[in-house]
Formats: sequence, structure tokens, C-alpha cells
Amino acid sequence: MRISLKTSAACAAVSAVALMLGTASPAQAAALGWRQFLSQHYGAATNASLYQSVVATGKNSAWALGGTDLTEATGGGRPVAVHWNGRGWSGVGMPAGVTSYIFAAGASSPSNIWAVTFLGGYILRWNGARWSVAKHLTGFGELTGVTALSRSNVWVFGSSGSFQGLGTWHFNGRAWRQMPFHSVAGGLATASALSATNIWAIGNGPALPYTSIDHFNGRSWQRVSARALSGLLFRDIHAFSSSNVWVSAESNGIGLPAWLVHFNGRAWTRIRVPFTLETDFFASDGRGGLWLTGQSLTGQSFIIHRSPGGVWSRASIPAVLNDLALIPGTTSLWAAGSRATKTGSNAVVWAHGPV
Repeated sequence: MRISLKTSAACAAVSAVALMLGTASPAQAAALGWRQFLSQHYGAATNASLYQSVVATGKNSAWALGGTDLTEATGGGRPVAVHWNGRGWSGVGMPAGVTSYIFAAGASSPSNIWAVTFLGGYILRWNGARWSVAKHLTGFGELTGVTALSRSNVWVFGSSGSFQGLGTWHFNGRAWRQMPFHSVAGGLATASALSATNIWAIGNGPALPYTSIDHFNGRSWQRVSARALSGLLFRDIHAFSSSNVWVSAESNGIGLPAWLVHFNGRAWTRIRVPFTLETDFFASDGRGGLWLTGQSLTGQSFIIHRSPGGVWSRASIPAVLNDLALIPGTTSLWAAGSRATKTGSNAVVWAHGPV
């Protein structure tokens, strides 16, 4: 879908709307330093508006991307994006005709941002001036991840989950190539890259999705085998260096307990999350620790911190945070998510630290 490069009037109108600056209550704002920074609703009051992905390329450049309405079964709604310029957030128009919502995004620079829609097969790119459709994959299925190393080295992943995945695709700056479905590469869901020859990914195991860790060495994708990785369902992955790779996980088929799995360059080890929570997405805290999102069995949302020394803390928050991003060169973070209303939900951006 990448067919139309025009910005729809409706999307352009969003850019002109003054976005709401939200404030949390003192108790919420004190929850480990996190507070709501932005709240925006799109369309009808019953819409489940949300920001699903956040990308920070610098102190003066960040994106929160999502959709007007979360309607998985039909791919309804349309993608939306807001941009941080160091002073405030503003809406940016998306290409006309694109449906569904942004599920994942990645960047190699402020002028090379890539995003994929959950359904519809749209691969979108920001070139520093506008969003356009870079590729439209035909067929009904999911896109679940995108990793951009440069303008001529982009990986797009579509693993099976709620629906059939659209597979793994690679762009070399000139053409797109699909990896064979029967290969390890064909079942990848999301990845974290250190370089073009050192990429770590979550993939599909022999029987179930999101149950393998895979590695790309510049030539081929290989499944990683380690005792610490067995019996787990993986949620998110970040490679901070060759000797510092982290994965959030839960016990496959059971859910709890939740785990962090760490690779030190030689071996994998498990660290149990000491709370009765399901953990999802995480990011560096800029000091050697980690921030994680989590939910209780009753649906209460939490922000969780693990210090460099292994000390855990958590705080309940009145929003579902779908993604976290460390602002480069700082210890501050942006988070993208949603907050329930009486009839639907608002798309929200939360912040930690001075922004």
C-alpha cells in the first residue's frame, strides 16, 4: 500500500489541531518519576485511540505513532503520528488511503523513520519532510516489527500471532526481497540491531510463535540454542552491545512468572521478575538499568524499574504503555500508550525525567 503519496485532508487537519498537554495527579506524577505528557483522541468518542510505538532519535526529535481506532478484526481506523521538536508535540499527516494502525517503528536518523501497520501490509517511511508509502504487501496478515539500520538496509517482520504473518522482508535501498517462509528468517517477529552483521530477533519456534531467539551474522539467520531460553514466550528484545542483550519473557503456556533473560556475550541466564505481573516492553534507563511495562492479572498497569545493581521497584499507573524509548544521551524516556475513557480510549504519551 504505499500507493498514494498524498496526505489526506483529514490527516492534514490533525496537524493543525492543538494537542492537549496532560498532567497527572501528584501521586501519579511521583510514581517513579513518570507523568502523562500528552493526551489526544481521534474520531468518534467510542474510538479506541492509541499510540502503539515511540521512537526517539534525539532530545529534539521523537515520534509517537498509532491509530485512530484499534479494530483488529477488520483493520479499521487509520494511522496517526505526532512529532516532538524539543518544544512540543504536533500532529503530522500520514498518506491517504492507509488503514489500520502503526504497530511498530524504527529509525536510523531523524530523517529515516520507518513504520508498519498491524494489518493492511503498509510499510511507511519518513524522509525528513513527509511520510510516504514505501511498500504495500498484498494479502491479509500482520506486520509486527521493523528495524532500520540505514536508508539502504531495512528489515520488516510479519510473524503470525492473532492472524497470519506477512513474513520477513529486506530492503537494500533498491529492491525488496522476501525471506523464505520455511526458513528461520521467515518467522521473525521483531529485532534489535547492533550492526548490519549483528542482529538479534524474536522468532517462531517449531510449534509456537514468539518462542525462539534468532541471530543474524550478516549472511544468514540462525536459531539460538540455550537452556535458559527453553520453555519461554518472548515479548521484547534489546541488544545494547555484543555482551549485553536482554529479552523480556514469560513462562510459555503458564504466563507467570515473568522473566528477564540476559546474554553476556558467552552465556544466557534467567532473572525472575519478583512481582506477580506480566511484563511486556522495556528500554534502557540510561544508567545500566531497565524500565519495563507490566500488567497484573486483573488488568492494572504498572511501570517497573530494575536498577543496575538488581534492585526492583514498581508503581501503578492509570494508562496502558505500549512502548518505551530512551532519549539518546540522557536518562529521560518517552512512552506511548492509551488511557481509557468512558466510551473508548485516548492516545497518550508519558515522560520520565526532564524532556
